[in-house]
Amino acid sequence: MKQTFLTTFAYAKINFALAILGIREDGYHELQSVMQSIALHDVVGVRRTEEAVICNCGALSGQRNLAFIAAELFFKELGLSGGAEIEIEKHIPLQAGLAGGSSDAAATLRLLNQLYDTPLSGEELTTLAGKCGADVAFCLKGGTMWATGRGEYLDLLPNNLEMDLVLVKPAAGVNTREAYRQFDKYGEKGYISKEAWETALREASPQHIAGLLYNDLEIASMTMVPEISNLKQYLLDEACYGALMSGSGSCVFGIAQSRDHACKVSEQLKKKGCANVWVTKTVGHM
Repeated sequence: MKQTFLTTFAYAKINFALAILGIREDGYHELQSVMQSIALHDVVGVRRTEEAVICNCGALSGQRNLAFIAAELFFKELGLSGGAEIEIEKHIPLQAGLAGGSSDAAATLRLLNQLYDTPLSGEELTTLAGKCGADVAFCLKGGTMWATGRGEYLDLLPNNLEMDLVLVKPAAGVNTREAYRQFDKYGEKGYISKEAWETALREASPQHIAGLLYNDLEIASMTMVPEISNLKQYLLDEACYGALMSGSGSCVFGIAQSRDHACKVSEQLKKKGCANVWVTKTVGHM
C-alpha cells in the first residue's frame, strides 16, 4: 500500500533590505539582508518510497529541481537507502526574487526529516539546508530574520509584524547570477543597520519600515527589466507606504495601508494589464 503524502506550505520570502558589502575570496558576495516570509506559498507533499527520488513539479520536474537536489543530499548525508516522491503545486513565480525554489527545498527537508523519524536536529537540518543554498536555510524557519554571509548566517529579528502587501511581477524575470554580474559592473557597495531594523520591527510600524527599505540590486536588475522601475513608482503613486524590488527581482512589493487598500491597488494593476499580481501579508516563524 502506498504511503500517504505529508504536505506543508512552502512560503515565499521578500527582502525588506539587501546590501552587498563586496566579493569574498570564494567568489560569493558578502551580504546583509532583512528577510521576511509572506503568505504566498507553494504546496509541497512528500512520501517515502522504497528507492530513488522522484520530483513532480510540472515543467520543473526532475533532477534540476532544488527540492530533488535537497532530497538527494538528505539521503546521502544520512546514508539512508530509502527514497521519496515529491509533489509540488506551484504558486510562487519563477525568477521573481521570492525564493520559490528554495522554499520548496526547505519544505522537502522538513517533511523528509519527519517521515524518517527525525534523524536530524533543527541545527543539523539548518546546516544541511545551507548546503542546498543560502535562502533554503532561511525558508526552514521563516518569519523575520537578519541574514549575513551569503545569506546562510541567520539571527532572529522581532517577529510580531502584521503587514498587508501587494506584489506585482513583470512578464520578464531576472536571472540572479546576471543581476550580480551587472552589480559588479555598475553597482556600489552598501550597508544596512541591524539596530535600526530591530527598532522598526519592534515598533511594527509600516511607515517606519517603509523608510528603511533598501536593495543594492535594484539598479542592476532595472537595467535588464526596466518595467521594475515603472511598477515600483506606480505602487508609490497609489499611496503604498513604500515599495521595493525583492532580492534580485523581478517582483516588486508595496507595503499597503490595509487589506482593502492592497486589493484596490491589485485591481488597478490588473486593469493596467499586469497579469502577475498578488495580495498577501507577512507571516511569522514556523
